[in-house]
Amino acid sequence: MLSIIIPAYNEEKYLGRLLRIIKEQTVQPGEIIVADNNSTDKTVVVARKFGCRIVKGGNPAVGRTAGAKASSGDILLFLDADLTFKEKNFLKRILDYFRHRQNSIATVWFVSQDKNLLNKLVCLIANLTKRLNLIIARKWKTIIGDYGIFILCPRSIFEKVGGFPSLKGYQEDTLFFRKAVKNGAKYTVLPEKIFISGRRLKNKSIFRLLFWAALCALVIILSFLKLRVNNTILKWYEEMRKGR
Repeated sequence: MLSIIIPAYNEEKYLGRLLRIIKEQTVQPGEIIVADNNSTDKTVVVARKFGCRIVKGGNPAVGRTAGAKASSGDILLFLDADLTFKEKNFLKRILDYFRHRQNSIATVWFVSQDKNLLNKLVCLIANLTKRLNLIIARKWKTIIGDYGIFILCPRSIFEKVGGFPSLKGYQEDTLFFRKAVKNGAKYTVLPEKIFISGRRLKNKSIFRLLFWAALCALVIILSFLKLRVNNTILKWYEEMRKGR
């Protein structure tokens, strides 16, 4: 059975769109769990309208882990609330691919939802990272980084890894992928696309985006080398990420 887990904080604007897309799929998940981080908008109302289970969330690492632990499916799909996919047999196709790759942790290719050049650049870099990961995972049983926007894995891998590790809420997705691969999971990029919103780029100047990208690369490299990440670097990273 497929369980979909969506961490959420004030996702009223996006969550309904994603849940509507899921409800229109030719193959339905056994359950959809929304891990809510004390939203102050109508996120919970929207989730209940679509028949989702609500569990207490936190930052993305806490929310994904809580949702997975509350789920009952043998296949787990972690989604961010602001993504979309187009074809009505999208879930059927990824499950068909995945059933032949039972010991895999899978992602897909990213495409920008709009014509925002910066968002297109982010997707380009993300996809390049995935291509590098395919090589690195095969040769050295690790990855340089990946994203929690879309993660598909069997429950057995989630339990072996012990959930999403949290470096004070940073890079939990990269660490999850990395631990899964280290524990024997095959890193896979399914031949499917999801469409990513540009909301993460709002309130960010070019300077902030470049500085954020540099800090992100630094955090990934330091964690890759198993070195301690300075708290000041993490604080800067968060300020650039939120656009403050």
